[in-house]
Amino acid sequence: IEFKLSTGDPAQSIDKILNDEADIAISAKPDILPSRLEFETISDIPLSVIIPSGVSSFSQQLQSEKPNWNEVPFIIPEAGTARERANAWFKKMKIKPSIYAQVSGHEAIVSMVALGCGVGIAPDVVINNSPVRDKVDRLKIEPIKPFELGVCCKRSQLENPLIRAFWQVAEGKYLPD
Repeated sequence: IEFKLSTGDPAQSIDKILNDEADIAISAKPDILPSRLEFETISDIPLSVIIPSGVSSFSQQLQSEKPNWNEVPFIIPEAGTARERANAWFKKMKIKPSIYAQVSGHEAIVSMVALGCGVGIAPDVVINNSPVRDKVDRLKIEPIKPFELGVCCKRSQLENPLIRAFWQVAEGKYLPD
């Protein structure tokens, strides 16, 4: 058995399955999963709002009792489930964010926050494994809804013995956060 593994923007993984560019994807589960797809959750992924641990041009704003979030620069995911969760959080918090950057890689969000470019929203697993994790702090504020990480494929592909074998392994591998 040989696997060809492609890494890339997780926001595009569902489209790659639907467009027959991939047989299986490890992806965040969208709020509305297309009916042709099957999804097996392997973990729940919490997200955090992170700030630079040092002094920044907006650190004084963040230390006030009620920060004016509309004046704080945000670094957010460009697309995908993490972006949808960030948008829902902004709406819930009644924030019209000042977007400093929209990036396709969660790792870049953590690095840009560590450099003092803005406040970021990123998955905890990415923050925890970042080489700059000591240069960011998590804000203890209203939580962001986690997303489900899992394996995804077209339902019709589950008839393929190789896909089915991989799927069965995934079914037994739920990893609590």
